[in-house]
Amino acid sequence: MQQVPQVPQVPQMPKVQRVQQEVAEAALRYLEAGWSVLPLRAGDKRPLIRWQELQARHPSRATVAGWFAQWPHANIGVVTGAISRLVVLDVDPRHGGDASLRDLQTHFGALPATVEARTGGGGRHLYFAHPGGLVRNHAGLAQGIDLRGDGGYVVAPPSLHPSGLRYAWKTGCAPEDLPVAQLPGWLSRWFGLRTGRSRADWRQLVHEGVAQGQRNSTIAALSGHLLWHGVDPEIALELLLAWNRMRCLPPLDDAEVAQVVSSITRLHEQG
Repeated sequence: MQQVPQVPQVPQMPKVQRVQQEVAEAALRYLEAGWSVLPLRAGDKRPLIRWQELQARHPSRATVAGWFAQWPHANIGVVTGAISRLVVLDVDPRHGGDASLRDLQTHFGALPATVEARTGGGGRHLYFAHPGGLVRNHAGLAQGIDLRGDGGYVVAPPSLHPSGLRYAWKTGCAPEDLPVAQLPGWLSRWFGLRTGRSRADWRQLVHEGVAQGQRNSTIAALSGHLLWHGVDPEIALELLLAWNRMRCLPPLDDAEVAQVVSSITRLHEQG
């Protein structure tokens, strides 16, 4: 009986080596997408290089490939801010981030579908287009929600978390699946009160008022501005009730103004 010649098997790449290759390839894809990237310590968030210059320029493809050849176990960091045209909301459910985000969306509207990652610690990274100007990093934007903007970075998939789990793109929300969404106006105004809005901007806003569609988010921003400057919540409410009647076109119901101020007061006290 004639024997059938066996086809020689091609040896498979070990799993660890295969994952390392996936990480290196992902870093290069992010670079090609216009994101500034950097290598991070394995199972950690600390940079392996002096990375501040990467806030002003992108590394070369050869440089990125060299990093992951030198440190094959490295994680990937994506520099946020204008250099990558990104701001990222870091939502940590362990500290109430999911509840805070639901509260904000209940009042101001749902966030658009955008690029989103699941962190190794069970959190969420929501990527939005940088709105221009200077967007500083802020911890505690609301309870359990941080903002990564100019001068910051986030850990990107498929990096390894200290928990042993890997960062991963949410199904259907990877960079190749959909574009990074524009930052909603209400969210931009919300963190604008924490990112250096000038006195002239506040004066113009208070003097000119706002039209329908901007009333809730603006009252939220003014509430936060007053509270973070030490104004008693009851006084802030009275001031905003009066401002709403004089400057909003048309004014909101007093009950709705009170509800918005109450929500922001609660977030302020929790943060």
